[in-house]
Amino acid sequence: MENIEHPTPNIEHPMRVRRELLDVGRSMLDVGCLLGLKGRAIALIAGMWAVVNAASAQVQPNVTVAAAPKVISSSSGQFYVSTPRPLSPSTLNFAAKSDLLTLEPELLAVSCDRIKAELLRQLDLGDHWRGKIFIRLHPVRSVDEPIPVVSEKFAGNWQGIVEIPDAVEPARLMEAVVRATLLEIANHNATKRSAEIPEWLARGLAMQLMGSSEMKLILAPPTLQKDGWHISRATMDFSDDPRPSAVPTQKLNPLSQASPVLRASEPLTFDQLSWPTDEQLAETGAGVYSSSAQLFVNQLLHTKYGPQCLREMLADLPGYLNWQLAFEQAFQPMFKTPLDVEKWWALEIAQFSGRDLIHLLTRQESAQQLDAVFEFPIHVQIGQSSPMRTDISLQTIIRGWNRTQQLDILKSKIWELGVLRLRISPDYISLVDQYLGVLEAYSRKRSASTRILTAIGLIADKSVEDAVAQLDQLDALRLKMRPEPAAMVSAADSAAP
Repeated sequence: MENIEHPTPNIEHPMRVRRELLDVGRSMLDVGCLLGLKGRAIALIAGMWAVVNAASAQVQPNVTVAAAPKVISSSSGQFYVSTPRPLSPSTLNFAAKSDLLTLEPELLAVSCDRIKAELLRQLDLGDHWRGKIFIRLHPVRSVDEPIPVVSEKFAGNWQGIVEIPDAVEPARLMEAVVRATLLEIANHNATKRSAEIPEWLARGLAMQLMGSSEMKLILAPPTLQKDGWHISRATMDFSDDPRPSAVPTQKLNPLSQASPVLRASEPLTFDQLSWPTDEQLAETGAGVYSSSAQLFVNQLLHTKYGPQCLREMLADLPGYLNWQLAFEQAFQPMFKTPLDVEKWWALEIAQFSGRDLIHLLTRQESAQQLDAVFEFPIHVQIGQSSPMRTDISLQTIIRGWNRTQQLDILKSKIWELGVLRLRISPDYISLVDQYLGVLEAYSRKRSASTRILTAIGLIADKSVEDAVAQLDQLDALRLKMRPEPAAMVSAADSAAP
């Protein structure tokens, strides 16, 4: 807290001092209200206390008066940044040694508005904020000190409170502002309890904004001075893997930081993104969890329904005890089941990073999973006996089931084969491709307009018999390629230590 000394010889006219004291009291009162202090009584006491202290200084030489916290409002009126004092020499030294960004209230207020605007643009969402977000700066204590983001209901709206050190890594600042903004958006429909923001969403969107717009979103204090002008330098990097540079660099590929991380480590599954470990939560910057989350969010945003589903999920979050239910409901246009999410994510990972990042199946595992694709269990009940489980072949379905049922099965199996192909042993890729060719060709024929002519008998429908014959040949080849039990045992023995 900065101290202001009032020596006796410099005492001003009493009436002028009283007016200034009243201004100090009002300032303290406004700050107390803005920062969510409990009750107006506390703020009023704080304001009166400032008046009493300053009045005492008129008659007591060398008595110090505590300065009121400095509060800056953003141009949108949603963000309020307060700091108890200017940046201290110790903060500046610590930031220089640790390569941290020092935060000044005026620049931070502008940065918050810019981050929110870019976040809304990514989600294709209008700016209809209701609750304010109060950012309290405090002297930095460590590089990785926690940055709590909470939401409290006050005056009919949910207000966000963020505690940030005055020197921080840019990525952690971005994540805190993104998390607070998402929380405010989600709480528009909240009544009794605040919404829960998925960790992958907050970190993924923060990384997305860092990767594309860090330089223009986070305003850093000028570092150079030439001929009396403060200058900030920046460079442009168009590559997917920018080189380290002491000069701020604008990266035009949002995944430029995530790419090298995901080349070195396998991307996390959706289940792992949903339930991060303590170690993953403790990582900072472009770690495996944050990079996987960014890739997941980036791919969602580039789908047809992705932004719309994300907006609906945010709106639905307050109505569910956990975000998974809100995700499942909002993403129905894209994913019918959680398994569909994993399948889609597996394809996206493969397209982004190639097969080298995915653990390939062994020949034995490949044979087992390929067999599972063509298993069609049904339950048969004869008389009063209990239902019995039996398997039918795809050929039986093609011969006997109606067109709608066939097309549903074919669509499902084509999808499963496509996902399996990403991880299957190279020995089986040719066989999978042949299966895909037969099923896709038959599906196209069954979907074509000529089905009407075949249904009324004007032309012969040879597609069924052709498909069945080709599948019989491929099934025989699959059976022939299946590893022998002896080979499996010897392989297991040789792998044992």
